[in-house]
Amino acid sequence: MKYVVALAVIFLSLNTAHAQENRFNAELDKFCNGVIKEFGSIPAERKIILDELAKQLSGKKYVVFTCNTNSRRTLMLQVWAQTSFYYYSLFGKYAFSLGNTVTDVYPGVAGILSEAGFSVNYLKSAEPNGYVISINKDYPLNILSSKNEVGTIDTAKGIVVNICFEDEEQGASTAFSHIDLPYQSPTHFEQTPQERQKYRELNRQIAVEMLYMSEKIKSILVERDKGIHNH
Repeated sequence: MKYVVALAVIFLSLNTAHAQENRFNAELDKFCNGVIKEFGSIPAERKIILDELAKQLSGKKYVVFTCNTNSRRTLMLQVWAQTSFYYYSLFGKYAFSLGNTVTDVYPGVAGILSEAGFSVNYLKSAEPNGYVISINKDYPLNILSSKNEVGTIDTAKGIVVNICFEDEEQGASTAFSHIDLPYQSPTHFEQTPQERQKYRELNRQIAVEMLYMSEKIKSILVERDKGIHNH
């Protein structure tokens, strides 16, 4: 069933097939290789949610992360989910982020993603907020691109994930069947000495959980393929 909502949507360009054939920046590849060793650190209650998300997404094409605004947590989740799809060669799967308002990418997010190994460049002509974020500095296909228009969510092909704790923060998820996977907002640490560290911790948590999710998707698809061939 299709739903149409007038919301500010941050879309990933669908022309990503070539990016999936390219290697990550060396720093990003090293970061991901370290992250996959931390799957055991994910709390059991969150693994249950991530396992269900992986199960559903194994049969669908995209995931939409939503909150009231779209500048920090949702963007980081979009970037890491798409990166995890690349990492596990999950071709034809895409990540989007969505909010009730279009908000510039918070510079702290761009800084932390750059620290993790993403190629992050500021170009006046680029959107949102002039940032081009890619997995390879020699192949700068932007993981993020911005639109502000009526968006269409086909729940037969995609999953909506609410990532906010507070009811008043929730965006599109209130209009759709969705999965709740909340992340604490780092905004109250901004402009304090703890800001960088809190964003670093959030980035690590998101990276661990999104790579875990995609590893589960890959395992499900491999088992499904074995079952088909055995019959």
